[in-house]
Amino acid sequence: MLDWLRQEIGKAPRVYALLAIVVASFLAYANSLDAGFHFDDSHHIVENPYLRDAKYIPQFFHRPDTFSALPGHHMYRPVLMTSFALNYQWGGFDPLGWRLTAIALHALVAIGVFLLVHSLSATLDQRAGDRVDLGALGAALLYAIHPVFTETVDYASARSSLLATGFVVWALLAHRRSLDARRGIALAWQVLALGLFALGFLSKEIAVVYPALLIVLVWLERRGVAAALPAIAVALLLLYVRKLVLGNAVIDFAARADAVASAQPGSGGARPILWNLFTQARVVVAYLGLFLAPVGLCIHRHVRVSESPWELGVIGGGLVIVSMLWLAFSRRRSAPLLSFALLWYLIALAPTSSIIPLNQVMNEHRLYLPGVGIAILFAFGVRRLGFVPRPAWAIAGCALLALTWSRNQDWRDPVRIWASAVEISPESSTAWNALGAQQRARGDFDAAESSFRRSLEILPGVWSPTFNLGTLALDRSVIEERPALLDEAEQWLQESLRCEPGAERSRWYLAEVWYRRGEIDRAEDEFRRLGMGSARMFEMTRYPLARLALDREAWAEARAHYEDALRIGDDPVAAILGFAQIAAKQGDTRQAEAEARRAAALRPHDHRPYTYLARLYAGTRRAIGLLVEAQRRGYRPTPRDREAIMRGDPS
Repeated sequence: MLDWLRQEIGKAPRVYALLAIVVASFLAYANSLDAGFHFDDSHHIVENPYLRDAKYIPQFFHRPDTFSALPGHHMYRPVLMTSFALNYQWGGFDPLGWRLTAIALHALVAIGVFLLVHSLSATLDQRAGDRVDLGALGAALLYAIHPVFTETVDYASARSSLLATGFVVWALLAHRRSLDARRGIALAWQVLALGLFALGFLSKEIAVVYPALLIVLVWLERRGVAAALPAIAVALLLLYVRKLVLGNAVIDFAARADAVASAQPGSGGARPILWNLFTQARVVVAYLGLFLAPVGLCIHRHVRVSESPWELGVIGGGLVIVSMLWLAFSRRRSAPLLSFALLWYLIALAPTSSIIPLNQVMNEHRLYLPGVGIAILFAFGVRRLGFVPRPAWAIAGCALLALTWSRNQDWRDPVRIWASAVEISPESSTAWNALGAQQRARGDFDAAESSFRRSLEILPGVWSPTFNLGTLALDRSVIEERPALLDEAEQWLQESLRCEPGAERSRWYLAEVWYRRGEIDRAEDEFRRLGMGSARMFEMTRYPLARLALDREAWAEARAHYEDALRIGDDPVAAILGFAQIAAKQGDTRQAEAEARRAAALRPHDHRPYTYLARLYAGTRRAIGLLVEAQRRGYRPTPRDREAIMRGDPS
């Protein structure tokens, strides 16, 4: 049997190698197929109305506001958004489709690593010999199963790194194919390489390193640097387009200076550039440690900001980086593959681990593109080690698979993923706040309050946990029928306004508190003032104002508010469901259903019309089927919501 298998593999070793990479990629993530959405996925994906209709796809290329459901969260990643929209068209928010897409993309990147290492060996590894395929296969398998990449594969919003890395790797492969092709075909390969690079940049800005990687490659292969000029030209063009659409090509330094001046230095992205540079010297080395010992992985890692270049960790990190650069330069002729691997790692980290202060100091998904350099380094090491006993490879592979499976288990549970974060970084205010949000979503209000308070203890005077404590008290006052909690909610929300004066969300929920307490005129005045702030807020405040009119049975006034929202807004479903609500309040169930069906016809993939109808017919047999239809379109009811629909409580 073994002899037959060896003979079969010997007939097409490259095909079997590719098959092994695909199998390893899917095996590594086989226990994550039901993992849901996390953290930024809520406003990037689940609550983003622009993903629910294919007509918005062309707008992704000129409207950065389509990136998120939250105002002000603008980014220019149209290829990423297109992939999200296509995922939604294929299966709504069913996690299986999103997970299979992510794993398939990861497998494609791993295959690209295999082909790239194999291609590089011909020119950059003079001692490759018969170990070319073994080194390339080892690099690809390491990349496919290494647990440090679980955040990139398991976290839907991190697909940007998946796409950018894949396009960069395959662009390099296309460029290398052009070197051996005939003139006309070579030009086609070069155009393809530039096109793939552009798609990578339009997925995530980190792909801008492609020209730098190309320059290093032609330098090591002793070809003319002119070969990289087209890629440099395309990079400049893409940066110009980004500036036109988003307002800045790389970073808004004036806004950064304002953030440093107004926010607490050292927190979030409001770090001075030099402080960030000192800190990243430590982070670059910490990333290497995660590759060598992938334990203690977490979604949000607290990293102390270094304010001086004379800290021991900064000096040590700087020495490691300088040593890597020296080794890459000194071995450029005797071991160019080693030089390329080291420089790939450092260049690929530069956009996120250098002078630009991003909101989070350190993130595991930022390792995905630099990880290709580590994989190439592994391939180089395999060839220099010579024979290694197969049991050793098997044991190492099984250990990595076990760690990856264990980490996948964390990503299947929103509470567990943040519980692991506070376990690794108990001093992180952000991690405690996010844990509280997930505990709250699960209905564990006492634990949520404890987590929010812990977040505030670590970093007093911060808006987010203060705001969350206010809205939590508001929710509990309604769900637990404890009106006394409304006073506590108002106190926390007023405190959040002291943390961030003018915060619209704080003002909105203060108006909700006053509404619940019966101070109707005060609530209505606040909603009207909010509506004067911007066109978006004008649209949003039409709904609570219509609700207040419905309470007074002022049907014409309520309809006028919904018509305003329908006229100026981008979400016709919400406005039309408002008309349905008016009909239901007037006792015309047939008309209410007709309006909901009209909304469903406009947006067939939107769950809200079916969710509304399930609540309209709560307690009846029809409600069950309508709830199923809503869930097929992405509705994720809480146990309380499900119970209310089943037993006939329309609230």
